[in-house]
Amino acid sequence: IEPRASRAFSASCMSTEGCRREKWHLLRQLLSIRPSTSHPGSCIENIFWEVAATVEGDYHTIKPGLFVSAISNSLGCQRQPEIRNCLTRLYHCLSITTGQLDLRELLCSLYALENTRHVYENPSRLLFSFFKLYAAPGGSAVRSDVVRIISIAAVTRAEISRMLMVTHHLPRFVKLSRFQSFLAVHPNIIDAFRLQLWNQLPDSSKLGYLQSREDASARWFCQYAHEINVKSATTFRDLSSLRCSFGAWCKFHQGVTRIQLQQRTVSLRKCKTSILWWHSYTTQQRISHARRHIAAVLGERAIMRRVFRTKWHRYSCSKGRLRQISDNFESHSVEIAHGAFILRHTMISTFRRKAMIRWLSWIANVMKWEKAGLLMHRYLRRRIFKQWIAHFRAVRGFRVGEEESINKQIWLASVIKQAEKANMFVMQAAKNTRLTAIADKKQKAASVKMNLLAWNQRRRQAERAADDRIKLATQQDMRAKRIAKEKEDRAAAFKAAWEALENSYIKEHQRATLSWLDSSSSKSHVSKAFKRIKREFYQPPTPRSINREAQLKSLTSIVLIKMESVLFQKGIVMGHLIQQYAESSCGFLSHDEFRSLVRDLPIDLSPEQIRVVVGTLDADNDGYLGVEELENALHQVHKYNGVSASPWRMYIDPAQDVMCYHNLATSELVFEHRMHDAKLMEITKSNFIAETELEAINHIRRERALAWTRVKEDYASVVMTRMYRSFRSRREQGRLMWKIQARRQKRNAARHAIVATKLQCWWRVVSARLLFIAKVRHHVEVIPNLVERKLYYCNHNTGECTWTPPRHGSNVLHAPQDYIVVNENNRVYFVKWSMSPNEAHLRMWNKPSGYRRCTKCLQNIALLECIDVPGFFCFRCFRASFDDHDFARGTKQQRRVSPVSCTLCSQGRTASWHCLSNGPGLAACSLCFTRIENVDMKWLRI
Repeated sequence: IEPRASRAFSASCMSTEGCRREKWHLLRQLLSIRPSTSHPGSCIENIFWEVAATVEGDYHTIKPGLFVSAISNSLGCQRQPEIRNCLTRLYHCLSITTGQLDLRELLCSLYALENTRHVYENPSRLLFSFFKLYAAPGGSAVRSDVVRIISIAAVTRAEISRMLMVTHHLPRFVKLSRFQSFLAVHPNIIDAFRLQLWNQLPDSSKLGYLQSREDASARWFCQYAHEINVKSATTFRDLSSLRCSFGAWCKFHQGVTRIQLQQRTVSLRKCKTSILWWHSYTTQQRISHARRHIAAVLGERAIMRRVFRTKWHRYSCSKGRLRQISDNFESHSVEIAHGAFILRHTMISTFRRKAMIRWLSWIANVMKWEKAGLLMHRYLRRRIFKQWIAHFRAVRGFRVGEEESINKQIWLASVIKQAEKANMFVMQAAKNTRLTAIADKKQKAASVKMNLLAWNQRRRQAERAADDRIKLATQQDMRAKRIAKEKEDRAAAFKAAWEALENSYIKEHQRATLSWLDSSSSKSHVSKAFKRIKREFYQPPTPRSINREAQLKSLTSIVLIKMESVLFQKGIVMGHLIQQYAESSCGFLSHDEFRSLVRDLPIDLSPEQIRVVVGTLDADNDGYLGVEELENALHQVHKYNGVSASPWRMYIDPAQDVMCYHNLATSELVFEHRMHDAKLMEITKSNFIAETELEAINHIRRERALAWTRVKEDYASVVMTRMYRSFRSRREQGRLMWKIQARRQKRNAARHAIVATKLQCWWRVVSARLLFIAKVRHHVEVIPNLVERKLYYCNHNTGECTWTPPRHGSNVLHAPQDYIVVNENNRVYFVKWSMSPNEAHLRMWNKPSGYRRCTKCLQNIALLECIDVPGFFCFRCFRASFDDHDFARGTKQQRRVSPVSCTLCSQGRTASWHCLSNGPGLAACSLCFTRIENVDMKWLRI
């Protein structure tokens, strides 16, 4: 059978695109077959790897017969030809591109089909998983394998070519980091990969995942709404409390503000007084300074003037005396010689006096330098003394700070220890609470497990109901779309038929009107209308026709005439448009809506003209144009400016102030001085035709509305009949479902009884196991043998000792302490044992630091302690002091005693001293104790 199937399949799949589509179709079919045919715990991926392991060499060389037989036998489908045919086709689809089967591609495809959530939310995780599967032991993959990974779900040649164009610049061997950076640079590859895989997933997986996301979003929205309600309630409570305290705060604030204003007024007055005093004082000082400056300048000038005059007087006197001396030189030579002697003596005396003055200044400077040296010497001594005092104070402060830091460190260590102890108590309380809760849960476990099957049944029912709900929602959506489509088709057909009927009806009335106008029976009517139009056109203005003249000159009338003409050319009657506004929920037009309506129509008006028209139409000035206001304005237009549907309208041209007839269809304008009877006769006949056309439109649209009402009533009757039949069928279905559910409840009751029995048996097994573990830990002691360097196990309950550990519970036994006590020749010493033959045992006569003694026997090193009872015990004393049933039932808790560590240095050294003054949590090693032994504390050696 298999060769014929393979040849037929190879002939049918001539293109790679067809093979890829067939591959995904077969994989989906295989996944749908697996739950019904495979036994529990079977996995297709494990089967594939087992098949690959049976082949020697490369797993690419697996033949189709081996592949099909192994998979079908593992799934239990040996005698199902359709499944074997499906596996054969799958093998050829996977091997048609390269000629060999690649199990990695098959595993990646199956993994993608089974993980809908990763496909939708995290496709990059799938890509990295596939890369690790294709990667070599060195962590790198070939570029062709990378292309095969990212195009695993590609079907068309265009998708594969796009992937090849993007990956052509990758190296030959790609590592995981390079692949991650490549995906980060090209995010469109991840999007294309996700879209391709999503298209290949089965519809049931898609619907289930989307339903789960919808349920999660619904739960999140309910929680979010609850949080919003809680926040609003909290805000309302805070606002109410704030509102109560806000009044008192306002009164207090007003009082404080009033006091501050009074204080500010007093301070301002003081500032003003001080400023005035300062201004007067500064003014007086400025005036006195100016006066002193002027006096100084004037005095300096007077002194200079006196000096100059004195020098000039001396010079003139000396000059006269010299002249007199020169005249009397000869007669006074003796006197001249005597005068020279006196002059020389005077000069020598002057030089001596100047030298003496210089010597005195030098002596004064020397004395000043000596005094400055003494002062500098004193200053340096004082400065050095101050520096020495500062250094002394710094050293003393450093020592005090060091002592304070040590005290703070000790205090901090004690605080940390107290906090740890408090935290331990809190944790113990939480643990006790948790154990109590666990006990409560264990008490309720039977009832919970009794209800577990019922909950599973309800969950399955809920899943089925969810599937039914999705199907029902899909059917309702399709039904709504179908009904909407039927309504649209019915309305379109009705509209097309009545539009054709309306056009034919209007044209028929137009032809009948034209034929009536051409006949002789219409002459009297036409002549009467002609005379009336002519009389109205040529009628001069009189006091009685003031309203008519105002209406003919009104800009509002002209605008309404043009609007009505444009709407009628589009097949819309302005009266019908106004009635539509009257029947709607509003019944009026705002000014902006009317302006937009005028702008949409081809009417050229300035904003000022539009404002005038709106103000004229809005008679009650309420800001809106009501239906009655528009109807009254339109009635006035029909009364004075012409027939509603006629293209000819009469008004007074605002530019020339002349009566005219305006053809709005052809834009022909005929003024009063150019009017003649032929044109008036044309206008009369046009009015007859327009009236007939308007009556036909009104009549046929009334008939159309009645016909549409009848169509809707007929459809409503059909729908009501269908709903009644559906109601009858659902009621009958509910009655049958009630019977089915009653039978199902009976079967579930029997199942619940069986499950309750199983749960009781399970609980007894668990309780027995817990009791056995507690007894083994309580009675079996692990003791090191120092000679054999082995551990042997001593059962104190039976007195048996053995080298082999117990068969069950050996992993929960208490390991021996690091040091053991040895009594040899009535001498006790401590041994740090070792099981290694290369390491000797360490013996010491004193107890090792950090290890506690047993508080009962006061000899052995403590191994265990009970959390609920104070004290530390060795194994034998602990066994003699407590009962194993307390630990099995959880009423008491035990733990191993660890060596005490130093809390000051935090170097992991064991503590030798214990502080008694700063709380029980402070412990110090030997090095830390030598540093702080002078501190005033009480210590006890551990």
